[in-house]
Amino acid sequence: MPLPVTPDTDNTTTRSTSRRSVLLLVLMILIIVVVPMSLGRSRIPVPFDQSVADSFASSNADVVFIGNSLLDNRINPDYLSELIARDATSLAIEGTAPGIWFLQLSNVVAAAENAPKQIFVFFHDDLLTRPIYFTGVEDQRLRESLSHSNISGYGLLPEPKASFVDRASDVFESLYPIASSGSYRDSGPISSIGAGIVGMNNDEATESAINIFGFGFKRDQTTTVQQPKYHGSFQSMIGNSFLPYMLEIATTLDTEIIFVRVAARPNDDGSPNEPETLANYSTDIDTYLTSKNVGYVDMTGHIDEGAIDAAMYNDGYHLKSRFRDHYTEFFAEWMLSNTGTLSDSGGQQ
Repeated sequence: MPLPVTPDTDNTTTRSTSRRSVLLLVLMILIIVVVPMSLGRSRIPVPFDQSVADSFASSNADVVFIGNSLLDNRINPDYLSELIARDATSLAIEGTAPGIWFLQLSNVVAAAENAPKQIFVFFHDDLLTRPIYFTGVEDQRLRESLSHSNISGYGLLPEPKASFVDRASDVFESLYPIASSGSYRDSGPISSIGAGIVGMNNDEATESAINIFGFGFKRDQTTTVQQPKYHGSFQSMIGNSFLPYMLEIATTLDTEIIFVRVAARPNDDGSPNEPETLANYSTDIDTYLTSKNVGYVDMTGHIDEGAIDAAMYNDGYHLKSRFRDHYTEFFAEWMLSNTGTLSDSGGQQ
């Protein structure tokens, strides 16, 4: 007698459960993304952080440094103040670029009653003339905290060649600000007034820098040399950059502004890691700034002189933390020897 045929209830149940799971997932995505969009939900911009401007004004700094981690990794503003007998402060914030530096100049430095006598802007490769939509860190909150409402939107423009994923990320970030949390900056090297911008005191910033660069203590220099970055000739980039606006602010403040191009880690034989394209870029920016009576220093020249060598680096651009004060001493000596004029081999005014 044949056995009765029973339906495969287990398989049917499994398929049905899978379909329900997929439908539930789709429904959740619709609720999370589409519904808020349809209701017109938008992220509330972070207001301008007046405390940063007030802190800078109270410092009454005579010398101001602006840049990212490559600056913070090289200049100790407190130590420099002792060496040159002038009040110096740093607005360095890790990962930033000219868009943020422009905001710092226009809304923090220019807001002080007493303008500084000198402003040093540290950059690498051709970062100084990257396109106007490029601000460095992908952090709307940082941009907004440095922006007054009338200009806060400039930094939110997407890069023209941004991928679909990047654009989708921007949309998601605008809907859900927690997605763009600035918590990652709590582990970034920041000094002086720059620490205040992201809610860190100097002790926390120092400890953070140690944590970030600690890996450099555990390894010797490697044979792999990070290649410098080049995005186009100076003439092709200047017109769409923040550089002219930064010069305009310095002129308004009647403040000397000096641009310092830091050197990439030298080649193993000690020669500068300087492709011809970047060498030409450096010459062009020197010519441009000199024509406007603006200071420019290319630290690649100091590689040739032996003042900076490969052993001081822990990667393609950052120095080992223990050389920070050494570099500060070197830079202070250069400042004192030039007494306001740039006649160095790396650049001139």
